[in-house]
Amino acid sequence: MKIFFVTPSFFPATYYGGPIFSTYNLARALTKNGLDIRVISTNANGKERLDKPTGIFIKDSENLQIKYYKSLDSRGTSISLLTNLKNDLKAADIIYLVSVFSPPTPLTLYLSKKLNKPLVIAPNGELGSWCLNQGSRFKKLWLKLFISPFIKRIYWHVTSEDEEKMVRAVYPNAKTFVLPNGIDLEEFSSLPFEKNKSFYDTYTGFSCAGKKIIVSMGRLHKIKGFDILIEAFHALQKEFSNAVLLIAGEDFGEKSNLEKMINQYNLNNKVFLVGKLDGDEKLEFLHNADVFALASHHENFGMVVVEALACGCAVVISKKVGIYQQLMNYDGGIIVDNDSDGIKKGIIELLSDNQFVKNKAANGLRFVEEKYNVKNIANELVDIFSAIIGDWNDTSAY
Repeated sequence: MKIFFVTPSFFPATYYGGPIFSTYNLARALTKNGLDIRVISTNANGKERLDKPTGIFIKDSENLQIKYYKSLDSRGTSISLLTNLKNDLKAADIIYLVSVFSPPTPLTLYLSKKLNKPLVIAPNGELGSWCLNQGSRFKKLWLKLFISPFIKRIYWHVTSEDEEKMVRAVYPNAKTFVLPNGIDLEEFSSLPFEKNKSFYDTYTGFSCAGKKIIVSMGRLHKIKGFDILIEAFHALQKEFSNAVLLIAGEDFGEKSNLEKMINQYNLNNKVFLVGKLDGDEKLEFLHNADVFALASHHENFGMVVVEALACGCAVVISKKVGIYQQLMNYDGGIIVDNDSDGIKKGIIELLSDNQFVKNKAANGLRFVEEKYNVKNIANELVDIFSAIIGDWNDTSAY
């Protein structure tokens, strides 16, 4: 079975955050499963460009085949990709399109019809109400011109029941299947059992031994609600004056506003914006904390929450994070309203009882191991792809 991914950016373009890792993990797992996976993308990585050969398929260590085209901007606009896309897709059994609002999307949809190929779209939360309201006129026009004419052809890969509702709020008759993002649990297996808070000394400039460490992670964008988190942290100083908050992530236009808040609340020695972290440093950042907190206004899934849980960290998340209901079923974290008072109370609840926080972390880890192992998710997706091909071959309505 040949599955061709089309995406404006691809690993190691970590500038774009969670979707890069989830798409990469999925493509690798499907390759290990024996599928012929080919990724058609660009070398976009924010303001930088990936140092990769362009215009040819290259294999990574897992035999995953990737073709990077030269991008003209940070959005993955590539003339060479568009010029060669028809030839690249001819051999596909299924086209798997990552993103709704991206430069390759219109042509990919058109070619899926011209080449008579089934098409799966992974919207990654782009059809959520919060996202649609950002640049709403442009996005409504985009959907009308480029998505709606092909809607009967599209299968939607949504990562949670909440995201399924979001897609069907726009397209009531959408063909959807719910399958979460997954992680490679082997990447987390080398983490030590004990926490080492001196790890954070480099970021703070002082010893963090004996401190209560709260962390968060994500691109510094207003959708992530870091302003809510900082406000909550300020409010809990009476209960935990020894607490420290560290936020990791690339600036997406919100850093200066967050710095103003930090100065306004006189938290310069309490709150630290540490920049983007990758690899082992990222995992240690999550593992060694007492609490991970996420106050996003919208997360269709919440990959970083799964990563924090896999690192053995207890979490506080809002009901705006797509996986909150499943996490509640495992009693694997504190779920709160998306406001500073809710976040504050959730953090205090965890920090106030060492055994309670250990129990939550253990439940959260079990939740990840049972629900988000990418190997199991890839097995399910192979069956879904087979069913889509069967449905496609049996249907003449497209």
